[in-house]
Amino acid sequence: MDYSTILFEDEFEADCELCDICGNDAMPRSGYNEKQDLLKFECPECGGIFIEDGKGDTVIVRGEKRDWPKYLAENLNFPFDAIVMEASDEEMFGIGKPGPIRYGDVLTVMSVDFEDALYGVLVTVKKGRKKYSFPLMDLAAKDKDSHNAKLISKYGTLLSSW
Repeated sequence: MDYSTILFEDEFEADCELCDICGNDAMPRSGYNEKQDLLKFECPECGGIFIEDGKGDTVIVRGEKRDWPKYLAENLNFPFDAIVMEASDEEMFGIGKPGPIRYGDVLTVMSVDFEDALYGVLVTVKKGRKKYSFPLMDLAAKDKDSHNAKLISKYGTLLSSW
């Protein structure tokens, strides 16, 4: 299939997609097949190649979707401190009894637990002497310039796009 590299003008110049493999949020368009109305995107970070049709459906041509629990378990540096960035409904609306973990708490992230269909990747966290499972998407690494902060941010960006 021919994907002629095209020059992007005006509003199309910054047209980027989110990489389903690595979570890179700056994956530029690299080609267009006018005959079949297909866009080609190449991720400069992981080398993934994606084709998108006119309906917004995407097919991965090179690479495969990342197993995020496994990837994070292998690439995060444990233990590390994280801040709770999301409040629970009980905490926000005063319904029932709030749980032991609240917005703004600093927790120590010990390991990746498992993936849940509703909450995404859950991690084992420690608050005081007690351990809990908690959604990674609701945390931010305390050290904002760390390797862990970048990985958690990419994971969160990808998760919020689903």
